[in-house]
Amino acid sequence: MSGASAPPRSLSAAATIVIMLVGIGAGSLVGVLVPAAAGVPDGVLLAVIAVAIGITLLDVPLASFGRAVLDRRFLAAVLLLNLVVSPLLVYVISRVVVTDPDLQAGLLLMLLAPGVGLVAAFVRRAGGAVESLLSVAPVLLVLQIITVPGFMLLFTAAENFLSLDGSRLPLAVLAGIIAPAAVVTALQLIGVRRPRLAAGLRRGAAFTAPATALAAGLVAAVLIPRAGERLALLEAVAPLFGVYVIVLAPVGILVATAFGLPLSQVRSVTFSGGARNGLLVLPIALAFPEGFAVVALVVVLGMAVEIIALGIYGLVVPSVTAQSRSVLTPE
Repeated sequence: MSGASAPPRSLSAAATIVIMLVGIGAGSLVGVLVPAAAGVPDGVLLAVIAVAIGITLLDVPLASFGRAVLDRRFLAAVLLLNLVVSPLLVYVISRVVVTDPDLQAGLLLMLLAPGVGLVAAFVRRAGGAVESLLSVAPVLLVLQIITVPGFMLLFTAAENFLSLDGSRLPLAVLAGIIAPAAVVTALQLIGVRRPRLAAGLRRGAAFTAPATALAAGLVAAVLIPRAGERLALLEAVAPLFGVYVIVLAPVGILVATAFGLPLSQVRSVTFSGGARNGLLVLPIALAFPEGFAVVALVVVLGMAVEIIALGIYGLVVPSVTAQSRSVLTPE
């Protein structure tokens, strides 16, 4: 058994929402009132994000990759929803901002990456199968390495994104994503034989929301002054995130029900479709060349919308899934 396999002690869903919104809101306020915050080096941002990603991954069983294949129907439902259905919807939504490459890039980054961190608290509150969702998280993380850039290139082929300067991308991905994931994996492997370390990792997972809020808030504080006049364009993106989470809820229920999953797993699959991995793609958003500061801000905006949406999911999904089960699979 992995040292990270036991359920971590996490904050409540309500506390997670408050912490995230306060963190992003405070950072945005600093960005508006303190233009000098734009001078904070990108290296500082990347370091804070990397630490936050590491903390977020503490409750993801990275060292137990094989657990995902134990329930193939659940894994298949999650992959179909997140790697086939969701990207199709994202492509349609992204056409709205196709004339603004920075808005489009931020939107695609945010919506193409399935979430594996903060969603656990909301799934637990809604009576979902938390352990099932966490077990497939390593698979989703690995596949994102291929699918996120692949879909972005496919969806932006006509916009010549390949012509952008990508010299900062390798370091951002290595230091901001791969390094913290590797460290957490190593710690979990060591934790298999060291119970105290495993317990410490589970306690550390409780700081997922504060760490994510700090990282997102810092990005907002630093990049809002850099965005200049393009900051006003963010209002065009916020409704698109809303459209995504609204459409994905019933679609997720239908997909999970079609696979004949139990009610708790239907709820987990539904949440997996709505939850996105904004924190994990922030290093990539920061790697865009000068003049694309709005890309990371779109991701932060998406994180704010997502956390509100997950709260609404927690209130609505349990009753809707129960009612849909009686309609779609009558006795």
